[in-house]
Amino acid sequence: MKLNVSNQNPLYLQLKQIIKEDISRGVYKAGQKLPPEAEIGKTYGVSRITVRRAITDLVEEGVLHSQQGKGSYVRELKEKRELISVGSFSDMTTASGKTPSNQILSNLIIDADEKLAETFRIAVGDPVLKLNRLLFIDNEPFIIETSYFPLAHMPDLEKYVAASSSTYQILKSKYGIEPAYSDKTLEVVLASDYESGLFQCDRGTPLYLIDKITYDKQDRPLHYSQSQYLTSKVIFTIHTGKRGSD
Repeated sequence: MKLNVSNQNPLYLQLKQIIKEDISRGVYKAGQKLPPEAEIGKTYGVSRITVRRAITDLVEEGVLHSQQGKGSYVRELKEKRELISVGSFSDMTTASGKTPSNQILSNLIIDADEKLAETFRIAVGDPVLKLNRLLFIDNEPFIIETSYFPLAHMPDLEKYVAASSSTYQILKSKYGIEPAYSDKTLEVVLASDYESGLFQCDRGTPLYLIDKITYDKQDRPLHYSQSQYLTSKVIFTIHTGKRGSD
């Protein structure tokens, strides 16, 4: 396919539009590398300078991203997550029209150490469920999550978690417990060999780490979790109320 030289639009703008259309039609998928500039130029009958300008514009617009010495790639769309929301992963994912799932990496009962005892207001040595999960959106790994639950308030919880992708739904249906609010901290860390293996990314890739303590309406701590996200796959938003409100 050759570009139309008689078209009033410059060739690089025509090429930009064609690449965008190819991305929207799935010719180039999120994360996929584009062909080399020389190959694109030969396909559309334009110079490498024209190709380079089109690609540079698409990088500036956030459609593509370039890696030095490796080429240009289709930028992955980021999932939006409300940072101060207490909604469950399953509910938020389903509401966005996508499919949540999870893989349980470990499901262990441990003795509360001093930190967990202080967090849950229990005695050191009391039983706590430690649950490690890999959460997926449309079969793509999205969150590595380590959660802790005080079993004094949730007996036999370890027997139920394998049967549902939503721990919040289990808390509600089995124990009549509903989360009301949470305290969170957010920082950026670098992926270790463990995280890079689960996320299928390079060691040292930036990750968001969220520490969260969730409470019920009686201010009782329900669970403590640490969740890791690829910074390339999520953007956090904060909703503070209606416009014009204090």
